Amino acid sequence: MIIYNIGSEAIETVYTYEEWLKEYNRREEKWRIKQRTERFYYMKQQLSGAIMATIGIVTPFVLDGDATFSLVALPLGIFLMMTQEKVMTF
Repeated sequence: MIIYNIGSEAIETVYTYEEWLKEYNRREEKWRIKQRTERFYYMKQQLSGAIMATIGIVTPFVLDGDATFSLVALPLGIFLMMTQEKVMTF
């Protein structure tokens, strides 16, 4: 027989319905706030990408044919709009 000792005791907690409901609502609200902040972050990142892509498109017309900045700005803007990763720090 193998016995695993993790150095702590098992604690059994008993909640009343009101205590459970309060704890459940607290966790749900915490989860909703986290989801809302994540959504807001990605909206800001996509908006920044759209602005960067727009600047990359408009720059050659404003600078009379010099498209050097557009070679960096346009792909970066498209990347920021399409990615599902957190790339920017706000």
